[in-house]
Amino acid sequence: MQTIKRTTEPFFLKGGKTACLLIHGFTGSPGELRPLGEFLAQKGYTVKGVLLKGHGSTSEEMEKTNWHDWYKSAEEGYFELKKNYSRIIPIGFSMGGLLAMRLASKYSFPCLVAISSPIYVVNKKAMFASIIKYFKRFEPKKPNTYLEKDMKEYVSDQGEIPVRCVESLIKLISDTKTIIPQIKAPVLIVQSKMDATVDPRSAEYIYKKIGSTRKELFWLERSGHLVVLDKEREKLFTVVEEFIKKVVG
Repeated sequence: MQTIKRTTEPFFLKGGKTACLLIHGFTGSPGELRPLGEFLAQKGYTVKGVLLKGHGSTSEEMEKTNWHDWYKSAEEGYFELKKNYSRIIPIGFSMGGLLAMRLASKYSFPCLVAISSPIYVVNKKAMFASIIKYFKRFEPKKPNTYLEKDMKEYVSDQGEIPVRCVESLIKLISDTKTIIPQIKAPVLIVQSKMDATVDPRSAEYIYKKIGSTRKELFWLERSGHLVVLDKEREKLFTVVEEFIKKVVG
């Protein structure tokens, strides 16, 4: 299978009757989930990686969007898959995990996967974005220095982070907390203990509050926030696929 790096484009990998909807994170792009998508495709699943509105372009374009736009992009990806697939599994990374949970609170899925999903963020400045936005439009995006060289090539160069979008992300987190108890689908929650972006307590919160009776929490020990590209990615991919296989067959 041809590997495509540094792409901000959505992707579709045709496979079997079960489809996986991959939802990327805040300021990210489908490229960061491409390795996971290729792994799942090789296991026989159909995979769709969506591009959230305003992402994969310029900071100025992203600044024009908010979490409602990002959710709509994920929902449209679901609608596209639903035309041809009855079994769809949302798999979200970081903010994408929040969007996956929102989808699962509204639609019926055999299961879902939330990876590195934020309830608590490490950077406390984010909580004051509603004030900071009046003094500063953009914040620099920190480079992912911990990734191996070939994995860095999957990360899109978003440039700067619009402070208004950080404010919207915080609103998304707050609103999603209210709907987590409504989710009933089996869920796999994955979190790294070394995450310097999302406080690992987030995974414990989701596990405790989610309404699912069948739920699993899997910890990674040595990865940074971008677990989908970091040193334990193969372990992560296997855990995700094995969970889906157990639930769906």
